[in-house]
Amino acid sequence: METLQQSRLFINASLFIAIGVLPAIGFAQPPITPSGLNTQISGPISVGGQTQFNITGGTRPGGGTNLFHSFGDFNVPNNNIANFLNNSGLPTSNILGRVTGGNLSNIFGTIQTTGFGSANLFLINPAGFLFGPNATLNVGGMASFSSADYLKLADGVHFNAVPKASADALLSTAPVAAFGFLGSNPGAITVQGSHLTVAQGTGISLVGGNITVQDGATLTAPQGTIALVSVGKPSNPHVAGEVVISGSGPGTGYTPTGFKSLGTIELSQGSTLNASIHVGGPVSSTNSTPTVLIRAGQFVMDDAHIGAGVSTSSQTGIPGGIIDVTAEQVTLSNHSTVDVSGFGGAGLFRPLPGRITFNVGTFSATDSALRAEGGESTAGGAVTIQGLNGAGTFARSVSLLNTEVSTRTFGGGNRTSGPIFIGADKIVLKQSTLETDAENAAGTITLVSNGSLDIQNSRLLTFGIVGGFGGTVNLQGGKDIILTNTEIRVTGSSQAGSVTMAAPTISLDASTVAGGTPGGGGDVPGMISLTATKAVSLTNGSILSETPGLFGAGSIQINGGAQFASQHSTISALAGTIQLRASKVTLTDSQVTTSARPSISPLENGGTITVDAKNLTLNNSQILSTATNGHGGTIDITTKALHRDSSSVIDASSQFGTNGTVTINGVVQP
Repeated sequence: METLQQSRLFINASLFIAIGVLPAIGFAQPPITPSGLNTQISGPISVGGQTQFNITGGTRPGGGTNLFHSFGDFNVPNNNIANFLNNSGLPTSNILGRVTGGNLSNIFGTIQTTGFGSANLFLINPAGFLFGPNATLNVGGMASFSSADYLKLADGVHFNAVPKASADALLSTAPVAAFGFLGSNPGAITVQGSHLTVAQGTGISLVGGNITVQDGATLTAPQGTIALVSVGKPSNPHVAGEVVISGSGPGTGYTPTGFKSLGTIELSQGSTLNASIHVGGPVSSTNSTPTVLIRAGQFVMDDAHIGAGVSTSSQTGIPGGIIDVTAEQVTLSNHSTVDVSGFGGAGLFRPLPGRITFNVGTFSATDSALRAEGGESTAGGAVTIQGLNGAGTFARSVSLLNTEVSTRTFGGGNRTSGPIFIGADKIVLKQSTLETDAENAAGTITLVSNGSLDIQNSRLLTFGIVGGFGGTVNLQGGKDIILTNTEIRVTGSSQAGSVTMAAPTISLDASTVAGGTPGGGGDVPGMISLTATKAVSLTNGSILSETPGLFGAGSIQINGGAQFASQHSTISALAGTIQLRASKVTLTDSQVTTSARPSISPLENGGTITVDAKNLTLNNSQILSTATNGHGGTIDITTKALHRDSSSVIDASSQFGTNGTVTINGVVQP
């Protein structure tokens, strides 16, 4: 008996030793391992020079369309294929997989679905994912990768990354409603040089901790949705934060709730998110909207591109693309571009305009571009930068340096361009261009600052090109508006645009504000209006409203509040109307003129100038409303004190026609 027991101990010890040394003698751990829910992994299969692992079995509650899998590890090495295989033939809407082993999933090969049609794939691993340079997707529906701790179904049931038999028993056929995060440091997701593409009209989503897309990586979902959501620590350590899914299919929304902070998303080194589509030939089976959604605490683009444009040569009414970013801090640099431009074919074949929206705390763009342009018969879209809570809210600061923002259109079709809107407590533009040119009607440019609006060495352009209407530039400052070496033009070939500025203090230095029409005939005038409560100053610059049309010239209205001062500058409304109002008006080496140019019409007149000031001072300056062939204009000055030196001139005469009138304090001057 003793000998038998000793023998058994010897055998057991030998087995233990043998099992313990298995890894040492070359038995490799398979890259994908099952961990319940009847998930089955085949042995390696050679397919076209690659190694394939078929994933079958799983749990299908009620025999329905949700199929659940559980993995201990989920890795796909180079030249390997993780193949979700439908060997049951049952219809499937969603394939949901979890990784329970606590190890990062390294994806260097291909993830594919076979026999599942357009089923969506959801894969969660709290430890995170790394997609390598050769990683690819071949999935019939949407592909979603997340470091969430659970997926919440629409009926409230949780599919947990940590297996719980009681919860697994409740799994159902309900669609996925949210990603849930329990810990303070969610796993990261890195896409490193990968080229991940899904079928047209589907989507890719990455939902986790910090998300990095680098080394020329591309995420492509033609006419679908690309969503990147980076979360951080939940607000309540005892309550999960969730990323709530709204809608289904293309256009699905993702909203983080219950988080104290959100994480960082970084696109760099030539990487691209691309939901753009070209529609040609027969009618497409889907009219979904190309969409890119970003949700983060910090969003960084460095030499990166986001595109959601639409072009077509055979259809009309296709939805324009949407790029929607919500982040506390946004930084664009190094030739990064965000683009929803649309291009149509001949005739009526055109997509609808796209839009770019940034909901931010702070926004900074350097050497970058935001484009919502239109081509051929397609209208330009819209670009909006505003506060975190969307419309009606303001960012803390917006800064553009050597950056282009454009909604202009190209080509024929009498197209319009869309609006540009920036709203923030502080706005700074340097060496940048905002442009809404269009063949028909140019769009509006609106900059609203609760504090300072500082524009330096920049251009704001709205031009209606052929038979077109000029757009509107609207600048509002809660503290001041400062223009330095800046050009604002709101011209139109048929109707001039308008410029409005309103702030306590407005300062223009070496800058030009111009509105009008370059042609004649039926041109319709525009207006330039500057309104301040404290002061308006113009130095080494010009304000021009020049429209030589039969329907009247444009007008310039300046209300300086306490003071208006012009030095070495010109204010001109060609045969139009100029109104200057301030408690104190001072012109130094300046000219205010509504003088008419020689015209084929003998009725042309010099226009009207009105000055209303308690104190008016002219130093080597001129107020002119003269004409050549027609009538001199009208100058009406109301002031309690007029000071002018001998080199200053007030004149409403006509060289060959009838002189106009100059009225100062109710007295008509010769």
